[in-house]
Amino acid sequence: MKRMFDLKSWLLTAVVLASAGTATAQSKMEAYPANEKWFVSGAVGTHLYVGDYDKHARFGDRISITGEVSGGKWITPVLGTRVQISGLHSAGKDAKGNTESWNFMLYHIDALVNVMNWWCDVNEARTYSAIPLIGVGIANAPGKKVTTAAFTVGLLNRFKVSEHLDINIEIKGNLVGDRLDGCATGKNGEGAATLTAGFAYNF
Repeated sequence: MKRMFDLKSWLLTAVVLASAGTATAQSKMEAYPANEKWFVSGAVGTHLYVGDYDKHARFGDRISITGEVSGGKWITPVLGTRVQISGLHSAGKDAKGNTESWNFMLYHIDALVNVMNWWCDVNEARTYSAIPLIGVGIANAPGKKVTTAAFTVGLLNRFKVSEHLDINIEIKGNLVGDRLDGCATGKNGEGAATLTAGFAYNF
């Protein structure tokens, strides 16, 4: 009888632990209420455009400024989405070797993955979170009258200051159409790399 009782105890313990593990896994993907976990953010930083002839310009002369604003929502502790608008100034060389300077805008929708909450336990007060992102959108250069598709991939480094305030440091790359700089050479596309820092407010 004692052995049977011990066996039942072990089985009960195993069931409880398995249930706890399942509950933890489910909580990571449990949806937040519709009115919670919204955020807005703004950032400024540096930008490098990689065009067809920009390699002929000095690297330092190609570094420009950029600014961006975002708004989004965390759907679960792991998955989120945002809309971001970026204004970028680019400098480089044209086909004739002349220095050129122009502006363009990026509009994209991104999917966010909080890998810290995914790989570890969910912790709303965690100081640092690594958040890879991937997105699609469009790029528009008004001065050149060109609009192309854009593909975004990056890493958002989030540092929580308080319940409502975060510091964000974000590095990302954008693949845009070959025509965006006004010169189409038939290559697959051109790119833009940015590094920004800013703040986010969480509702």
